[in-house]
Amino acid sequence: MASTGSRPRTAFAARVLGTSGVLVLLLAACEAPTRAIAPAASGDALDPPGSARASAPAQAPSPEPAPVPSPEGVYAMAPPLGSELRVVALTGRPDEYRIEVHGGGDPDDGAAVGADCQAVAEGRLEGARIEAALRPFESDLGGLDASDLADAPRVELQLHGDTVELQGAFAHCAMATVMAGTYRRTAAPSVFEDCPPLPAACWNRD
Repeated sequence: MASTGSRPRTAFAARVLGTSGVLVLLLAACEAPTRAIAPAASGDALDPPGSARASAPAQAPSPEPAPVPSPEGVYAMAPPLGSELRVVALTGRPDEYRIEVHGGGDPDDGAAVGADCQAVAEGRLEGARIEAALRPFESDLGGLDASDLADAPRVELQLHGDTVELQGAFAHCAMATVMAGTYRRTAAPSVFEDCPPLPAACWNRD
């Protein structure tokens, strides 16, 4: 009889163990997806392939702005005009330049051709232009003093690579003398050929 009474208890224990095993398996099955999903919720998780952020191209660094070429040099008007100008960097004055202009008359004017005339202006380079004030100077043509320039307007030199455009009024020059206009860089000056090398000035200041 003792052996008969123990069988129900053994069967009950087996059922309890079986039920516990099922519960353990169910809990394990529930935890597995949680562990699989949890990393995706983290801010450090990688974006899935094909997502907008994952497929966005890397931003290329902005290119450095191209350096502005120095305007220093000699420029000449196209023939038959013989006008030339010279741009000189001013020592100890960053971005400031001296503009020396030697204008001539138009040979096509014949006997009425204008006399040669000179001017000197100094100013600061701003972007692609130099706005400059006329200055007194001495040269082989006589030059100008401060009293001649008391009411003189400013002049402007527009820079276009190897071409420059001089704008301004040169009241001290003869009407037929060509000063303002377009000049192109030249390696073979005729008016300024005897000037000292850059950055020395061609004509002395008062």
